[in-house]
Amino acid sequence: MEPFRRKYVFSRRDVLRAAGAVPVAGLLLPAHNALASPLAASKRYSAPAVIKAQSNQEVTHWVYSSLPLDKTTLTRVPPDTTDNVIEYFQWSADKFKEVEPNIDVKLEYMPHDETWFAKIDTSLIAGIPPDVVQGPVSEAAKYVPLGALAPIDDYLTPETLADLVPAVASELSFNGKSYIWPWRLSFGGGVAINATLWDQAGISDMLPTGDTRRWNMDTALEAFKATTLDNDGDGKIDQYGTVLITDIHYYATQFLFGFGAWLFNEDETAVILNSPEGVAGLQWLVDLEQVHKVAVPGSAVRKATEGDQIFNERKAASYPTQGAGVRPPALDGMDDFNWYWAPPPNVEGQEPAVMTNIHGHYVFQQKDADRTAAAQKWSQFLTRPEALALSLAQFGQPPALQSLWGAVTDENQKVGLRFTEIMTTFGRRASAAPITFTLAPRMLEAAFSGQKTPQQALDDFTSEANQLIEDAIKAEQQG
Repeated sequence: MEPFRRKYVFSRRDVLRAAGAVPVAGLLLPAHNALASPLAASKRYSAPAVIKAQSNQEVTHWVYSSLPLDKTTLTRVPPDTTDNVIEYFQWSADKFKEVEPNIDVKLEYMPHDETWFAKIDTSLIAGIPPDVVQGPVSEAAKYVPLGALAPIDDYLTPETLADLVPAVASELSFNGKSYIWPWRLSFGGGVAINATLWDQAGISDMLPTGDTRRWNMDTALEAFKATTLDNDGDGKIDQYGTVLITDIHYYATQFLFGFGAWLFNEDETAVILNSPEGVAGLQWLVDLEQVHKVAVPGSAVRKATEGDQIFNERKAASYPTQGAGVRPPALDGMDDFNWYWAPPPNVEGQEPAVMTNIHGHYVFQQKDADRTAAAQKWSQFLTRPEALALSLAQFGQPPALQSLWGAVTDENQKVGLRFTEIMTTFGRRASAAPITFTLAPRMLEAAFSGQKTPQQALDDFTSEANQLIEDAIKAEQQG
């Protein structure tokens, strides 16, 4: 544990010394120069009043989302399609080149795993960070206290700010400054239901309904029991009520929130998931597999890719996952699979919650201020309403701009947008990433495998997570 924690801690002074970062506020796209319409890309994006970048400025952008489109129709295509395909980001880069021929955008696709952070950290210490990085607030938060990122406030119009959900605008802000060009909302929670299997089991009336589709834990357990079946009569269960995974913790911990638990205290100075509510929620999850036998066996070692497959193959009638109510592309053409979206259930007297990230793009300060300005210019163009509308229409990604939500007509996606009412943070300190990607999955593995009781697993998780937070706070103070 100790080597991993130290890998994520370096001071603002270290970064500034290595990268030679200089402030660039005011160089690009001042808000008073941008026209006000929140719907017209051409009005939101305009040439800067002050920018000294000359010819052949190159902007390097690290991304991890592959969003393939048909090059002609700009409609979504399956990931394995190779003919006449263009990536979503490349489409914007080509459009950007038409209006800014002197700026070249170089997209570099990389896997979004622990190597992702290691590469960013290494480049930053070496003084050669990428210009722009795709990522959520929870990841950008690691670099804000180091002074490594360029704020964007001077380039956001009042109209754009007013177009953001207040909770989203607040999440973007660090000590009064914003550092993320907002693209889309990412909800780390939700339950996918195969309503066809629920209907076959005679429990269609138990489906969550209403504008928000709120439901409770007792109903969820009853439905899981009713859809755990031996369909072929061989004495073995071949369809389970649900399937659980552990490598992406918020698929599971959303249930703990429904019991009234919280991951962090109010100012994120401590993890408090080992509360009585958290322990009760984790015990409830473990019991789904170990006591009630309604969850597919093997949760402790199951990864999301396997969970996806089990659910898509109808071996489980529900699947706690993540998203915004968008039917998975893997189900295209399966008309006999009624995919249905709901928030996580909650116990009486508590509210559901889903961890929510605001995804976008953040800009690293460079020694060459003109290059940083060019990166800001590209990032602003990339998050123009036209681009956000396309990612909504083709990939169902809920845009950060509320003015685009009226285009949503699918009932599942409408429910997904209501998740903005039950948002809880992924964390905004440097400690958020290792807590999310390492400690929390390890905690779930220990509980589901029986190596530890839910109380022990959560206590150990809390202790390790709080040491990470302590280290992160020290690093912030050193800045």
